[in-house]
Amino acid sequence: MRLSDCHNIDDFRKLARARLPWPVFDYIDGAADDELTKARNTAAFDDVDLVPDVLAGVAKIDTSCTIMGRTNALPLMLSPTAVQRAF
Repeated sequence: MRLSDCHNIDDFRKLARARLPWPVFDYIDGAADDELTKARNTAAFDDVDLVPDVLAGVAKIDTSCTIMGRTNALPLMLSPTAVQRAF
């Protein structure tokens, strides 16, 4: 599988599993303790249907959102993780 073949998160996960050493993939893909919260979050997300308005108002696109009173141009959040120097 190539990067150009990835069309969703599951495709990227499969590619990462194939290319990364197993301890690295297991650390990145894993969750704390028995991974119960990860399983619950995944199940909750599976219950949501995302139905975009395809090509609705594409002349002016605004991806910004307000988080904790501050406007962010791109609503992408990255959280810190432990063992940053391991990779």
